[in-house]
Amino acid sequence: MTTANSSDPSNAPVTVIDPAQEEVRIAALMRQAPLEFARVVYGLNDRASGRAGTMAAEEVARTVRQGTPVTRERAEQRARAYLPAAGQEHCPRCWVFNGIKSPLHYREATDERPETATCKVCGAEYTSALD
Repeated sequence: MTTANSSDPSNAPVTVIDPAQEEVRIAALMRQAPLEFARVVYGLNDRASGRAGTMAAEEVARTVRQGTPVTRERAEQRARAYLPAAGQEHCPRCWVFNGIKSPLHYREATDERPETATCKVCGAEYTSALD
């Protein structure tokens, strides 16, 4: 649901999220952080084994090129510490790999697909549906 925010001088629409839907979003994102940690581990192992062409290895290489060292220990710490705030959800992949809080952009659900959150920094896409 979208409403006009009268306190905002630009009177831009503000999205109002149902608290139950917000809980589902947070729960779905919390389940992704351990998967992103596994992606780091696979990427590090692939690079160490000479398989630099895998998606996980390429993700690690991209992070290193950006100037952030990638270690298993640091990624595990970040995965355990991932806690998105309601209304300020951030990308689990960017957090676990880089330690940055890139905002997620949500697309509403349709009859064909569930609600999804997309990161414009790394391109990750997450569904808000709990399976």
